[in-house]
Amino acid sequence: MTKRNIFLMIIFTFITCGIYNLFWMYLSRSEFKAVSGKENIHPGLELLFCFICWPYSYYWIYKFSSDIAEYQAANGRYVTNNAVLNLILAIFGLGLISELIIQDQLNDLA
Repeated sequence: MTKRNIFLMIIFTFITCGIYNLFWMYLSRSEFKAVSGKENIHPGLELLFCFICWPYSYYWIYKFSSDIAEYQAANGRYVTNNAVLNLILAIFGLGLISELIIQDQLNDLA
């Protein structure tokens, strides 16, 4: 997995009016699928669902956070399950902060 600078993620998201966010969603999920070996992850389809039906993005954030916690547990790492926190942040319009938390966890795994 690639370590990404969280500050640059914020800058790129604002500069591109959220387009970088979509790119990040696909890329981070693809990299996680390759590392975790989970076959039930379909990044392109998940991105399409988030784009067509925006409430699916809440589920996506919750599910991705849960998958990271499962991966941490399976590999003997300290488990930080932020799924509920990230879901609540997303529901209250702070989805970017949820994604930054997810990226921080991915950086720890990299």
